[in-house]
Amino acid sequence: MINGIALIHKSLQECRRTGRVPLRRPSPNPVRTMAASLRQQGVPTHMSTANAPGPGPVTIPPVPAWYENTERAHVVQFYSDDEFLLNDLSRFIGTALGAGDAAVVLCTKAHRLGLERRLRARGFDVPAAVRKGRYVPLDAAETLQKFMLAGSPDPVGFNQVLSAVITRARAAAEGSNQRVVAFGEMVSLLWAEGNKDAALRLEQLWNDLAETEAFSLRCAYPLPGFNRTEHGDAFLQICQQHSAVIPGESYTSLETEEERFRSVTTLQQKAQALETEKAERWHIQQSLQRREADLAEVLENAVEGVQQVGPDGKVLWANAALLKLLGYQADEYLGRSLRDFLTDAKVFEEFWQRLMQQEELYDFPAELHCRDGSTKSVLIHSNGLWEHGHFVHTRCFIRDVTEKMRMEQALRESESRLRRSKEELQSLVEERTAALRRLSAQVLSLQDLERRRLARELHDSLGQYLVGLKLNVDVLRQDPQNQAMWEHSDELLERCISEVRTLSYLLHPPMMDEAGLVSAAQWYVEGFGQRSGLKVSLHSPEDLGRLPDAMEVSLFRVLQEALTNVHRHSRASEAEVHILPESAHLTLQIKDNGRGMPPETLRRFQETGAGMGVGLTGMRERVRELGGTLELKSSSTGTVLLVRVPTSRSRESSRLKKI
Repeated sequence: MINGIALIHKSLQECRRTGRVPLRRPSPNPVRTMAASLRQQGVPTHMSTANAPGPGPVTIPPVPAWYENTERAHVVQFYSDDEFLLNDLSRFIGTALGAGDAAVVLCTKAHRLGLERRLRARGFDVPAAVRKGRYVPLDAAETLQKFMLAGSPDPVGFNQVLSAVITRARAAAEGSNQRVVAFGEMVSLLWAEGNKDAALRLEQLWNDLAETEAFSLRCAYPLPGFNRTEHGDAFLQICQQHSAVIPGESYTSLETEEERFRSVTTLQQKAQALETEKAERWHIQQSLQRREADLAEVLENAVEGVQQVGPDGKVLWANAALLKLLGYQADEYLGRSLRDFLTDAKVFEEFWQRLMQQEELYDFPAELHCRDGSTKSVLIHSNGLWEHGHFVHTRCFIRDVTEKMRMEQALRESESRLRRSKEELQSLVEERTAALRRLSAQVLSLQDLERRRLARELHDSLGQYLVGLKLNVDVLRQDPQNQAMWEHSDELLERCISEVRTLSYLLHPPMMDEAGLVSAAQWYVEGFGQRSGLKVSLHSPEDLGRLPDAMEVSLFRVLQEALTNVHRHSRASEAEVHILPESAHLTLQIKDNGRGMPPETLRRFQETGAGMGVGLTGMRERVRELGGTLELKSSSTGTVLLVRVPTSRSRESSRLKKI
């Protein structure tokens, strides 16, 4: 291509020197043949000599029609930009259609649509040309599959398919001389798939077909597909299969011959610089390989142990010193996980985790198993090799400190004996100090326990009465004449006053002291049902008897808080309360038919005890103080609160002591 352009340039210089242009083109003139071919292929030659010295502007006459020189041409075009390719194709195909000839296009759908848009923009009636058979658009991939056999184009199938297409197109051409131009991307598809042998074979089949069929063919390859050194030979073979080569747009878009020659010179300089850099890199690579070999020899013969561990934790390489230290042969040690040789799996986990955080480890302590069953205490210095964010391997330098550790252990034992002697002299002082600390802690614990209990009582007792009073007020607003409700409200106010007074004396419910848990619960359930509008029922034995005071108060408070939550949150219409005595336990169950709780909220409460507010948390703490359990179940049909506490005074006392 460069030689052809050089001939064109030489011809131009001759025109400028003489001021004359030949009026007749000798048929074998390669310059005019190349110019005609380039113009027909859409490549501007810019042969105007308007600025040449002489009597006046001189311009080379237009080249003849495309078919006078390229009727059997097989041209390859390289490109980087689809727009540039499609613009050239529209000139190439449009020139043929404008002359009444036929055109066959075998390309991708995107290129077919882009070419059709450009032909329409140039004024061609593409649908009419398709109907007449003068414009034959075909899909390159579909056509290719018609004659591909075992990954290679079949010559017989190729001739049957393409010969028929070209014959039909020639028959549709207008005029006495029926000619055909073609554009194909089937070879480009094969190259993109990595099947370069099939691409070259297909180019040869096109040349063989040109021996029997007259057509002008242009092939096109994306230039970025030849971006590696190993593509050079195949690239040259592709060029050799064609009668002409159109370079990429970075060359053909240049305006003048001077610019093109400068571009060629620049490319030659870059090529020379690249060859020089390749030679220098080769020498550097050889030097690095020698240095790596020297370093490998140093590491292999180092006094301390050295090893490499891969991303899967397996040992990739170990030097002779490490194998000797542990007593293994290479085939017994290499390829196994480093975890297998560490005496403590947790040590390996810490070691590996810190390496994965790209931390460099210094004097990391570990113990390694030896082949004879003994262990070696070592210190490991290790850092990881990372490439593009991926861990390749770690390099470990391992120092044996077994004897040093034994000496340090003996020294520590001696120091320990000295410390014990000193500690014996100070034991009395420390015991007394510890006793004082325990006493102080118990006082603080009792204070905190009393404050917590007082806080719970304020919430669970007085708060509940006030809630009941508010419910009565809501009822009285609707029915001010309800004398019974007024009387009940007065009673609640009296109870609030009594409760405040009682709170100063540890907040014992008066009903609990007088009648016990069952009576107090029956009284509360009946009143709560009237105030809230819920249908609440109590099921309990009549002969339950009295329970410890703390247990009765706590269970009564749990009942109060649970029913309050049912009224506030569940949207239930009914609730059931069961008090069930067992041999060594008492069970309190509150069940409603409400909407239930969200599963996530219930799960969080069961796991952590959080997420349910003060009420449920307070209930849970009360039950724990009694040594019991609180279980909460919920579904879309309702919620069940199940409290189970031991009735044995000894177990209760034990639990309270633990708290």
